[in-house]
Amino acid sequence: MTRRIAALLLGAGATMAAAVEEAGAEAADARLRPVLEAMLAEPLEATSPAGLRTASYLLARRFNRGVDDVDGYVYLLKLLCGQALRLAEQHPDAADYQEAAVVLTYNLAADTWPGWGPGQVGPVTQAHRRLGLAAARRNVALAAELRLPSNRRRNGYWILGAQLLADGDASAAAEAFAESRDLAAAAGNNAGRLMAQGWLHVSAILGGRNERADLAAIVDQLREQGQEGRFYADQYQTALDVLGGLRQD
Repeated sequence: MTRRIAALLLGAGATMAAAVEEAGAEAADARLRPVLEAMLAEPLEATSPAGLRTASYLLARRFNRGVDDVDGYVYLLKLLCGQALRLAEQHPDAADYQEAAVVLTYNLAADTWPGWGPGQVGPVTQAHRRLGLAAARRNVALAAELRLPSNRRRNGYWILGAQLLADGDASAAAEAFAESRDLAAAAGNNAGRLMAQGWLHVSAILGGRNERADLAAIVDQLREQGQEGRFYADQYQTALDVLGGLRQD
């Protein structure tokens, strides 16, 4: 699983991500076609929630989720986020636009997090990360307001914790990861619970405590959880290397 697909799977855009993962870009394009045709039939000033989600997907594909041009990608994705949030305030179907904003804010937060590692994310700067942290906070707030299921809300707390780690706040990150762990447990998602617990140990390590043995135990358990668990397990050391370097700069 690539970092780009994984980011979508972690967020609310899982349906499209699954289509790409299972059947390739051609199948995803087929799923997009009705949305694109509906958009062409809309009035010029109209923007649907489905259209916003589709625009985010197309943008991510065009810019390789910011790897190829992080400034252009973040600039346009931020505009989409702002449009979704404004429409949520103005439109009678506010919840539909808030749902779209959950997808968009998650993607903005995920794609400005340096912990994915070289070649998996663009050369994000502190300014990009500040925007990503703001997007993660808004994602958590929107998901709570919409009362989304636990298994979706855990994703927002995970990316919030990840962005807080990049910001150097290991203590606040640990609080977010604990929320993610508890929500995963409530949803019966054992891989998600283990993943979040591992990030608690990463937070401790970056905060100066030696919990590498605890993290290693989580990694062993995750590797028994199939492809998803193996992806989670492989991410810890990459993030430790990247985020540890940020702290030394």
